[in-house]
Amino acid sequence: MSTGIKFRRLAAATVAAAVGAAMVVNIAAAQAPPNPPSRFVGAVTVNGVAAATGTVVEGRVGGATCGTTTVFQASGQGRYVLDVPAADPASAPGCGTDGATVTFFVGGQQAAQTGTWRNFQLNTLDLTAGGAATQPPATTTAAPTTPAVTPRPPTTGNFDGSSSGSNMPMLEVLLVATAIGLSGVAIAARARRS
Repeated sequence: MSTGIKFRRLAAATVAAAVGAAMVVNIAAAQAPPNPPSRFVGAVTVNGVAAATGTVVEGRVGGATCGTTTVFQASGQGRYVLDVPAADPASAPGCGTDGATVTFFVGGQQAAQTGTWRNFQLNTLDLTAGGAATQPPATTTAAPTTPAVTPRPPTTGNFDGSSSGSNMPMLEVLLVATAIGLSGVAIAARARRS
């Protein structure tokens, strides 16, 4: 076999190996899961009364608005669930970093409480906005109190392949890219022996 043919085979094998390796690196980087949000839950009162259904609750980190939700009713309480996303230059600039202070606004009024951004735990924080408690009208009867249901923390990923969030397609692509790279190495080794 001529040196020119050997060289072309070696070059083709080297290119195949490089392309396979580049595919593995690019696919792995593109499939990295995003940093999960920090979830805050609790009761909401405005002027000492349960906040009305639909009242907007906003979470801010510094000057950045990093999440909004609305109040819902559960067991006679105004309640909220708010995910404050992690800082991301593309989608959530200036938002959550570990230990950052989260300021809350209820219906446009700043709540008396602040939270600490931690995405590894469920943050239970009751919010109060407005002035002191006011007396409810005399015709109002208190609802029986039952424990409020706390939402589950956000799911951060599933690596056992048992749900629709399976990583199988990514693994298949990685295996194909690896096979391409290894076949290029084998061709190069054969070309060197010839």
